[in-house]
Amino acid sequence: MSITKDKVSVIIVTYNSLPVLSDCLGSLKEGLNGYGHEIINVDNCSSDASRSVVCECFPEAKIIANSKNLGFAVACNKGAQKASGEYLLFLNPDVIVDSGAIEELVGAIRSYKDAGAVAGRMRFPNGSFQATCRNLPQMNNMLFSRGSIFSRLIHNNKAYTLPDYKVTTAVPATAGTMMMIRNELFNAVGGFDSGFFMFMEDVDLCLRLGGLGHTNYIVPSAGAVHLWGHGSNAGKLRRNWYHHWAVWKYFRKHHPNVLTFFILPFVLALNLLLVTVLPVPQPANRR
Repeated sequence: MSITKDKVSVIIVTYNSLPVLSDCLGSLKEGLNGYGHEIINVDNCSSDASRSVVCECFPEAKIIANSKNLGFAVACNKGAQKASGEYLLFLNPDVIVDSGAIEELVGAIRSYKDAGAVAGRMRFPNGSFQATCRNLPQMNNMLFSRGSIFSRLIHNNKAYTLPDYKVTTAVPATAGTMMMIRNELFNAVGGFDSGFFMFMEDVDLCLRLGGLGHTNYIVPSAGAVHLWGHGSNAGKLRRNWYHHWAVWKYFRKHHPNVLTFFILPFVLALNLLLVTVLPVPQPANRR
């Protein structure tokens, strides 16, 4: 497919994503700020009216309806295959985009010739900062990340998530919540690893981009509200399972050692049990 210069292909993966999807689509009209674009919705066999809502808001949208839930990575790759824009914007359906945010992301890619993935600054509905960039996972930072019960029991200064930045800053990895990348580069690197059903596919992509000499950036001027965890109706246990499995998949791929194969599975299983059973406050509850 030929690529249209300066055009943004917005790829939104849905799976029973109402009602937040409506707010996301409404914000896109202002977020694009008149920028040339196409909307691509890849629906993972929703049982609600997600696809219809996309068509109502953007009648010209391209709709890819999967016969079953193929996961986030595979769905994004399918959307990218249909994209004709110079830039791909992967956008979660529970994100409310600020006016002009997409133009800011395009501006960053243009300004930084070595740019790999660039991501916007997320905030909670109450306006507080929501971390969307991070260090690459290592055993000493993942075990004490915000999703780990161990971080509540043992103090550790090896940070996984990174702090708030005021200006565009190079970071090891960004979240795929609102992530932009050049279409040609995404295809050149092989897209998202389809072995990740959901979670960690964004970090894996950033690592591979870095390995090819590209730099990933966080762009604070490209803002949005992220309604954490409201993009689908997947339950807490299911989401936790996919997250923990994805972490193990990542370490098997990039750190295939004794700790990964014989120790990490037991640690992750214990953490999964504890975070599922214990009443641990979730970021999505911030209002």
